[in-house]
Amino acid sequence: TRHIRIISALTCTVACTLACTLISAPASAQSTSTASVDRSVDIPAAKEKGAAERIVGEAVNGSFEIVVDATADAPRIEAQFTIDGTDEKDVKRRTELIKLFAERAADQTIVVQPIFPGKSMPRDRVKVRIMVPKCGDTSVRSANGTLSATGTAGKLKLIAKNGAIRIENHTGSVDAYSMNGAIDIIGATAEVRASATNGQVTVTMADNNDLPFDLETRNGAVHMEVGVGFDGIVKMHTTSGDLDLSDSGKRARTPQSSDHGKTVEIGAAGGTSEIRTTTGSINLTIRAK
Repeated sequence: TRHIRIISALTCTVACTLACTLISAPASAQSTSTASVDRSVDIPAAKEKGAAERIVGEAVNGSFEIVVDATADAPRIEAQFTIDGTDEKDVKRRTELIKLFAERAADQTIVVQPIFPGKSMPRDRVKVRIMVPKCGDTSVRSANGTLSATGTAGKLKLIAKNGAIRIENHTGSVDAYSMNGAIDIIGATAEVRASATNGQVTVTMADNNDLPFDLETRNGAVHMEVGVGFDGIVKMHTTSGDLDLSDSGKRARTPQSSDHGKTVEIGAAGGTSEIRTTTGSINLTIRAK
């Protein structure tokens, strides 16, 4: 009996050891190697001195930051790459092959695209910073990464599949879309169109901007603040959520109001704007003088 107990104990010990080995084997085979490398490109100044730069950018796994630096003589593109690989040798090979494509096209548009070699790896990432002396029409998109623009101008279009969008002090129209991520637009001076599938949408209009806007999210709240001097009609609709109006200056009228919809007339009630959400609340704030 004693021998049987000893053999049973040894059998259990061996079985547990084999099980732990089998479970941990895939993890030990997984490479933990990554590398970081910086790339930069200086773009020659535009043919027309002082011209606003048009920008087009795209990335699969990366974020974009667009910044206006009035003291700069010419555009500069910077990128911080994180490179993944199956092992250290593969990481080294892929690091040597990564590229920051940044060139001025024949029509003077600046085209930017970070390029990873071969098939995309799970931990491939890049942060791209675009600095220009003066900004014109811009279109940038990313599949996985955040997008931001500060002090830009012209027609701005930002599209993110998985990532937040932030726009601050942009002069011109804005068109922003994020499938999974919040959208923040601060100091909008012209028309705004912002749409999110899963994420909150927050927009603050600059004073004296009463141009129409269109805001929508399926899953998330919408916060809209219009400035002093805004005159327009705002139609709000939610399938599930609250509809709130903050009007300390008493400039608004609500000719139509229900559990799911509200029409707000502000000032002279010029153009018509809309705010829609499926699941989430809507808050409209009218700044007072």
